[in-house]
Parts: sequence; C-alpha cells; structure tokens
Amino acid sequence: MSDAPPPTTSGYDLQPGQTLDGRFLLTEIISRSGMATIFKASDLLTGTDVAVKVPFMQFESDPGFYSRFLREEKIGLSLDHPYLLKFIAVESRSRPYIVTEYLQGDTLAHLLKSVPVMPEHHALKFVGRMCEALAHMHQHGVIHRDLKPQNIMICSDGSLRILDFGIAKSTGRRFTFVGFTPALGTPEYMAPEQVKGRRGDERTDIYTLGAMLYQMVTGAIPFARENEDVFVAMNARVTGDPVAPRKENRELSEPVEEIILHAMERDPGNRYPSAAAMKEDLDHPEAVLLSGRCHRLQRPVPWKRHVKSALLVGLALSGVIYGLVQLILMIMRRGP
Repeated sequence: MSDAPPPTTSGYDLQPGQTLDGRFLLTEIISRSGMATIFKASDLLTGTDVAVKVPFMQFESDPGFYSRFLREEKIGLSLDHPYLLKFIAVESRSRPYIVTEYLQGDTLAHLLKSVPVMPEHHALKFVGRMCEALAHMHQHGVIHRDLKPQNIMICSDGSLRILDFGIAKSTGRRFTFVGFTPALGTPEYMAPEQVKGRRGDERTDIYTLGAMLYQMVTGAIPFARENEDVFVAMNARVTGDPVAPRKENRELSEPVEEIILHAMERDPGNRYPSAAAMKEDLDHPEAVLLSGRCHRLQRPVPWKRHVKSALLVGLALSGVIYGLVQLILMIMRRGP
C-alpha cells in the first residue's frame, strides 16, 4: 500500500519525499496539468530515476478519464523503439499512475523559440528519426494523433523521444476501451480530417509531420497568422492550402518544399502512404521528383462567422455519436 497521506481537497495529494507503493520515492515535481502531476522519482527496486504520472484523486472515479489513462499506458507498453518514450510495467498499484523513463533535455517547442529556423539538413534528419518512430507505431496499429513540438523531447544525449499517447488510437483488436476517445489534436497541427471530426489514420500523423517540418524550416506555423481566431486557421486547412514554404523562406530548396506539401495534402489519399515512404524522401531529397505542387496551391475560402458555430456543433455531435456507439458495443460484448 502507498504510504502517502489521505487525499486533500486540492487534488495535489502526493508530494515529493513520499514513497508510492513502497517502490517509487517521489523526489520532485516535473510538471502539473489540470488533471495530473508528473513527478521525478527513484525506483527503489531498480535504483534508476523514473517519471511517475499521477492523476488527481477527483479524476480517478471518472470512467472516461480512467479509460483514456488506461489506454495510454497499454499503448505505451506495447511499443518498443529508441525514439518513443519507454513505459515501465508495474504489477500492482494502490491507485492509477503511469511510470516511464526519466528524460533530461528540452522539447522541440523550446528549441524553436531559440532557433526559429533550423538548418535544412538538420531538420530533415530530425524529422526522419520521427518517421522511424511513427513507422514502428503504425506497424503496431497505433496512431499518435497529437504530434506537436511540445510532444517531442530532444534529450541531453542527442536522441529524441515522441511523448504523450493520451489521445493515441489503436487500429487493431488488441486493445478494448470503454469511453469517449477525442478525435481532436492540437489546433495548430491538426489534419483537415481531424477538423472535420474524423478519427483519421496513419496519414493523419504524416500531415502533422509535414506541418512541423514546415515550421522547422520556415519559422512559421502553417495557416497561423498573428491575432487570428483559431477557428480561422482550422477553416483554412479544410478549404485551402498553406502558403508555399519557399515564400516563407526563400533559401529553402525545392525538394524540401515538395516533401512538405506532399505530406500536407488536404486529401489523405494524396499524402505519403506511410512514414517509411516519407523518410525515403527525407533521406534522399536530391532524388525527390518535383511535381509542381507549389504551383497548384489554393487559397483558403474566406472565413464566415456562422461556420464557427456549425463547426463546433459538428465536432460536438461527432463526439456524442462516437460515445453512444462505444456504449452500445460495450453492452453487446457483455451480453444478457
């Protein structure tokens, strides 16, 4: 049993200095969100440093939250790749929590604040490594769906890790979860199909990789314009294409522009079919066939205010319908 004190009304019921389940000595707080605290801890069983993600007590009784929390751990434990955050199995627990490797370094988001435009060859190599990790995920039937610079860790040893499988989706039958799984990602990096409320597939991650590469080599987030409503950008990616990357950075090579626009095609069927296919072009930009995508870009349809309400209603309805379907499937599985 945990030797933590009784929960407090604040929800921050665990503190550094306490030992969780007699195994994890919590040493410091790494971060806190609205739902969980992430601690640095010492694993007394192995003698290594780990990270422990503990949800606040008030969320543990929420079936939907618990289902998503359980899904994140199960998906994480099913994957094993040097560029993916490593999850550590724990046999018995007094309460829900997730244990992962402890990483030191900075996120890609932090790096881009100090180096807004990365050298082209560095950016290609970096995204190529992400492609390797995504290829592993996709081969195991897992789609991330929320890739963004904040979820990419650049470690002190020069390696990288893709983090946060909170809204990852399993496409196989090895995982069964009850509860609503949101289709949304982060607005600045969402694929058009996510804006439309669809769950997406491997090509959804491909789109987001293209969006991140766009930012890394131009210093601009696709569709994002200062002081614009986030829904304007969401509407733009559904109705049009981003500004050609070479208009944002005149020194960018044509092959890299072609790679970005190929990955960011509005129609998933026109994108790279796999992370491995995208990596091939990233590794050999000199062999990329220039198709003239940059000359076929369409300007987004001007934003209309009433579309915002329609979009919100559509996204809300898609979530409700999905939740009802999951409930019906759960009842059918349980039988009479």
